[in-house]
Amino acid sequence: MTSRSDLSARVPVDGNVPAKAFVLEVHTDDPDAYLAEIAGRGNVQDTDDAFLSRVFAPSAGEFWVDRLQPRFWVFHTTGASVPAAAWLRDRVESRRDTDWMWLPSAHLRYIAPDALSRRVGTRFDGERLVGSEDAARDLKVQLSGSHAERLLDKITDLPDYRSAVSFSNIEVDLNDPDLGPLRESVRRWGAFAAHGEQFTYHAQFVQTVISRYARLVESIEALSLRFDPLNEAISSTLQDPDTGGASFAGMPIGIRFSRQIPDLPAFCEELFSSRAPFRLWGQPAITEDEALVEAVDLHVGQRIGMELGHDWMRVYLHAGSCGNTVARLISNLQTRFDGALALTNPDLQDAAGLKPRTTLAGW
Repeated sequence: MTSRSDLSARVPVDGNVPAKAFVLEVHTDDPDAYLAEIAGRGNVQDTDDAFLSRVFAPSAGEFWVDRLQPRFWVFHTTGASVPAAAWLRDRVESRRDTDWMWLPSAHLRYIAPDALSRRVGTRFDGERLVGSEDAARDLKVQLSGSHAERLLDKITDLPDYRSAVSFSNIEVDLNDPDLGPLRESVRRWGAFAAHGEQFTYHAQFVQTVISRYARLVESIEALSLRFDPLNEAISSTLQDPDTGGASFAGMPIGIRFSRQIPDLPAFCEELFSSRAPFRLWGQPAITEDEALVEAVDLHVGQRIGMELGHDWMRVYLHAGSCGNTVARLISNLQTRFDGALALTNPDLQDAAGLKPRTTLAGW
């Protein structure tokens, strides 16, 4: 049997290959049954820690699954990245209870503000959503060097090109007087690779990123549309629950784009095609200047209302829905349409790590 303290030997960060960690958002009331379903019975081994499991994937090797945060699970491995990611991707795209952790661009840009960045990358692909005449339709940059993020910052300062800048991956050097040096590479869909001296430092770093992302998801869910009882204590004692009254709560999640949607029908066709990475399906009602759709999120199978104009979007999340739906939408719009988009709710903008660029009135 193995305990959490043994992970440093099972997933060493000081070996010849980096230690990898993949974060999945999981919705389940029965973790043991979930792991048996995705890995197959006989391929899951309990440990001395109730929140740690050993999973064998025939095509990907061995994972150590940390479920300490019940919603965001960490799959640790020293196996090769490509087969490990492919095995997990199959589980994500074939299930409604599983998704990646979709980090917004600024969560990567400021992944560790005091750390020295060594490598950055952006893979902006606007082929399906950006107009062919736009000055910045595609941008792929990979730079290694001290303070590598400064190049993308310089491009962001150029008005014609800032919409095509979205951080896709970053590598940073950290140092702790007690835990030693650590080099962490992070991708926007929640994949980590680490070299250092102490596994504990790597695990702490991953949990810090998860906590920041969880705050974003919870901030999104706090805006979901719902009816709140005016007085729950009084309402629960009355024979007629309707006499207690209720108030409507929540608000739409507003997104303001820095560029125009060139072709609203074509944009909607791509967004609601049910394909990855957006995983949304719907049949919009489109007028000349606006589109309305009651879509279905294929991640959890729940409804999500959306309105679109040529430079804005509103998302109506229903009570009980998953905020990861909106986080996925934001992250993928940043890498496929507008890396300079802005969220109109100040608290949500702050949680996403996006800096306000203009005063957004009327939302």
